[in-house]
Amino acid sequence: MSLPHHQPIRALLVSPEAGQKLRAEAARMAAWDLTPRQSADLDLLVGGGFLPLRGFLTQADHDSVLAGMRLASGALWPMPLALEVDADFAARVEPGEDIALRGPDGMIMAILSVTDKWSPERAEGAEMPGVAGPVCLGGPVKGLPGADEVRLGPNAWRARFRARGCERVLACDPADAAAGARLAAELGAELLTAGAEPRHAGPREALWQALVRRNHGATHLLLPADPAAQALLRQYRAEIGLELVEAGITQAHGM
Repeated sequence: MSLPHHQPIRALLVSPEAGQKLRAEAARMAAWDLTPRQSADLDLLVGGGFLPLRGFLTQADHDSVLAGMRLASGALWPMPLALEVDADFAARVEPGEDIALRGPDGMIMAILSVTDKWSPERAEGAEMPGVAGPVCLGGPVKGLPGADEVRLGPNAWRARFRARGCERVLACDPADAAAGARLAAELGAELLTAGAEPRHAGPREALWQALVRRNHGATHLLLPADPAAQALLRQYRAEIGLELVEAGITQAHGM
């Protein structure tokens, strides 16, 4: 039986042949050494975990997300995700250029085609960490296949659910894993706690993590304890595409 959450989603990885060519070209590019969090974000971006994104946010998308939790296209996306770099590196890069993105091990993970470079003003809400870096770069990304494919990406999770014939996949925050495991057993569901690196960004983050977990193949979501986060998830549940479940209650909301 073919179910929507079993189907592969669009990833941003190039073929091994194209990757070999891009690695050779990267030797002539400016290279940014990613922070551990940036590296984790890029891993999800390239693997499809941040669908519908095709790269780091442009200035128009960044501003639209801050203002209304949507990309300039209108698609729901509540978290800014531009690439923040220091001023010295930014001075070496102009829109129209490609840059190499290096992981903590020095390996080239991806190529960013820079379309936008800007210095955002300090965000008013302190609950939005990381959105006011010295300089932001945006543009499409091409991910390069790596030798280490141990980490499970969204399509690997979907393949696992497909192989196991899982009709239901309950997602939750790792902190709620104990309650999630009990509910998953009641629902006859697989439990999924994979998600993005925490931002501590309040209700927006709960909405964002729901989208990321949907991209990993979730069908149900355990509501967090925070009432504001619950309200936001219920407000956007049709666009999230997940059935919302309260702790201790197996009847899903929004069915």
